[in-house]
Amino acid sequence: MNTERKNWIGPTRRTAIAGGLAAGLMPRVARAADKMRIVSSQKGFWDTTLILFGQQKGIFADHKLDLDIIWSDGGSDIQQAVITGSTDFGVAPGILGALSAFEKRAPIAVTNAAMTGSSDLFWYVRAESPIRSLADCNGKTIAFSRPGASTELIASTLIDHAGVKAKLVGTGGPGATLTQVMSGQIDVGWSAPTVGLAEERAGKLRIIARGNDAPGLAAQTVRVGMTNSRFLAERSELLARLSKGMQQTIDWAYDGDEALQMYAELNRVDIATARQARDTNYPKAALALAPIGNIELSIAQAVRDKRLSKPLTRDQIKAFTANVGRFLA
Repeated sequence: MNTERKNWIGPTRRTAIAGGLAAGLMPRVARAADKMRIVSSQKGFWDTTLILFGQQKGIFADHKLDLDIIWSDGGSDIQQAVITGSTDFGVAPGILGALSAFEKRAPIAVTNAAMTGSSDLFWYVRAESPIRSLADCNGKTIAFSRPGASTELIASTLIDHAGVKAKLVGTGGPGATLTQVMSGQIDVGWSAPTVGLAEERAGKLRIIARGNDAPGLAAQTVRVGMTNSRFLAERSELLARLSKGMQQTIDWAYDGDEALQMYAELNRVDIATARQARDTNYPKAALALAPIGNIELSIAQAVRDKRLSKPLTRDQIKAFTANVGRFLA
């Protein structure tokens, strides 16, 4: 046997082996974070701003995600951004708009529940207003944020429950709405903590209705998470990481005071006010990412408000909710 030939290692093979050994000794290069474009609404609200707090905490970076978060007044603004593909994920558009888009075969997919119940929302009047409750609102103007937003759904339900005929008016965010109420442009305004709480304590306004006042609303999912259908098909692994990051953020936000401190600083309130808002208006169970609660009520409301031409079939409901909770396993 030619042992010289058997044991000989040529230059090319020697180089490859050396390179492989060197690579094994070198530290692994960390995978670059994937960028995701996110649109959320009402910056400063606890539920819709948690994604920002999670980003600041580094939770999404741990999941190799770099979130580019932009802000809107909610509802149709978020939905349109998702439909056009100008954003990858919408944090909390209203379920009425999502149902309408689904029936019209818009390229959207619902991935999670975002808010179940309406413990966060309230409606108010100026202190000197003769209106004591929604039962006094025949012929009055009542605010909501944007068409398709959860505020429209809830305001409409509350009006029906009160048995009055009032005019719903889209007034934008809580700050703009407060200005319109205090200037007399709108009879009844809407808000969520912490906007309006200082004015209530000062006796400048009175709360006349809360989101969960109407039957069924406490168990109804009113806001959802939404992505573009193409993004779902092509980048589902990013949605899986995003969902895990969102769940981790929720757990962290209710486990201590760090997120509360961020919330208080952003809204320029003390920690006690922030804690009251979180624990009273945003109980952790309300932010559960699955399931979609009381969808039958949402469908009935969408039909009544002409956002759906007819009720969804059982198969359509199954398709609408097919991806809810999918990325949490």
